[in-house]
Amino acid sequence: MYLRRDDVLNRQITKLILLGSMLLLIIPSAVLILGWKWQPTDHPLGGISTLWIANSAAKPWGVVTLIVLLVLFFMVLKLKRNHFIQLAVIIIATLSIGQLIKVAVKNTVKEPRPYVVWVSENLHISSEAFYQVSRPEREQLLQNGLANSPVIPEWQLKHWKAETGYAFPSGHSLFSATLALFVFVLFMLRRHYFLASLGLLWGIDVTVGRIVLGMHWASDVIVGILISTVLVWCAFKVIEHRLLLKS
Repeated sequence: MYLRRDDVLNRQITKLILLGSMLLLIIPSAVLILGWKWQPTDHPLGGISTLWIANSAAKPWGVVTLIVLLVLFFMVLKLKRNHFIQLAVIIIATLSIGQLIKVAVKNTVKEPRPYVVWVSENLHISSEAFYQVSRPEREQLLQNGLANSPVIPEWQLKHWKAETGYAFPSGHSLFSATLALFVFVLFMLRRHYFLASLGLLWGIDVTVGRIVLGMHWASDVIVGILISTVLVWCAFKVIEHRLLLKS
């Protein structure tokens, strides 16, 4: 049966989204299947560089990352100006919807972070009690209990104090996977394979780093990636309809 060009493009995009998503899911899925549990160490895998990469998917550096990628899209994809503006709006809207979903689910599920579970076991305070107090009080609990810990680096404690919210799903993973999939699909379609691979590797670094830093369970990361996959697929339906990929 003869397929129209639109149908061929649609199938190609869907295959690329699924491929990118599967690559993002490999490590967190392996962690979940193998039953690996986070434990603190004074030398976390990747060290402070893991935190730097993770921060590129969070406020305020996430905004910088987004701007850099939009500039890259403008320079490499060579879309018409109005088409580029529409693409930028779609990407920003997709990211915003993802973050709204994240907030709603976090406040509904209320799953404690891995480090909070460990802290509760070592500081003799339940996870429920930890989350019942205000955020400044949570920060103080961490400071009082871990300031002199031999297994928690100062930079990691500072990061924990800045993120005392719930775990499920991972907002960093949702943000980074969404951007990584946009990069992967758009650049693969234009045969910029190096840039496509680089974007996906960044997404993998961020998602794996959230597990390594004790901020998320593997399931948090997996669900974040799956949500981003659905959102990006929906976004490309809009992009295809607007003919942004054919200019």
